[in-house]
Amino acid sequence: QSSSSHFLSNVLARKGSDEYFTVQLNKFFKDPVPSPILEAVALKTESRSPQTDFDIKELLTAPPGKPGIPRPLWLVVLGSLPTGLLWYGYYKFAVEEELLELELAAGKTPRGFGGFGTLGPFTYGMLLGPVAAILHLPGGIQWTTLGIVFIYYTQFLLYDRVNELYREEGLQEPPLKIWWCLPIFFPFNLIVGLRQVHFLSQYWYRQRGVADPPADPVADFFPFITEPNFTWQEFLTAPSLWCVLLRNEKEIDRASLPEPLQELLKIGENKK
Repeated sequence: QSSSSHFLSNVLARKGSDEYFTVQLNKFFKDPVPSPILEAVALKTESRSPQTDFDIKELLTAPPGKPGIPRPLWLVVLGSLPTGLLWYGYYKFAVEEELLELELAAGKTPRGFGGFGTLGPFTYGMLLGPVAAILHLPGGIQWTTLGIVFIYYTQFLLYDRVNELYREEGLQEPPLKIWWCLPIFFPFNLIVGLRQVHFLSQYWYRQRGVADPPADPVADFFPFITEPNFTWQEFLTAPSLWCVLLRNEKEIDRASLPEPLQELLKIGENKK
């Protein structure tokens, strides 16, 4: 396909993008936002040199970009922990805006809801639940439950969309196990979340032409974050995945484990 026809197809896709429910939902929650905030977080096409991506202050305050801003794991930890995960909310907003833009620009049917369409329903649900419960309004606290379910659904979608980016690059087995995101699978829900941050940042580095991304001390200390792929059984029996201090430790012999644990580790191993 010629570059001109590819450009035309993208233009046509963007022209009809407002027809998508996900885009409409994003616009619905975007419209009430005050103009100064909209201007501050508006998606910007990047024309900067790759080196500016490494500035801490700029990374923490950067609006969503096109292509997306690489936000390595150390940065997400640095911004999230001191703010009680408030900055992670901004991270979530930014990556959802960037991925929605990426899908629309590629002429795809967008799967994400954008930053406003993701955080809007969640925020309103969290606020409406207690108010409805106090005032005895229909739905009561279940509005909060609905908001939590929605944000988990968007996280499920996020992991699958990151996997899709890697499939498009030719990776047969994508890096994220989506089902790990369910809260009942702790600590694997935390593990897959950390891996999503890492692998998405690496993708954006490549999109920006950064051949040698800077070291990420957090990801590098925990091999399970950077390892291309592994099963939950491998994680539990391979101390070398846990941290670099255990990199020379041998894999745990399953035969030495109690029989109930041996049976547990067999679950799902023979399933495709």
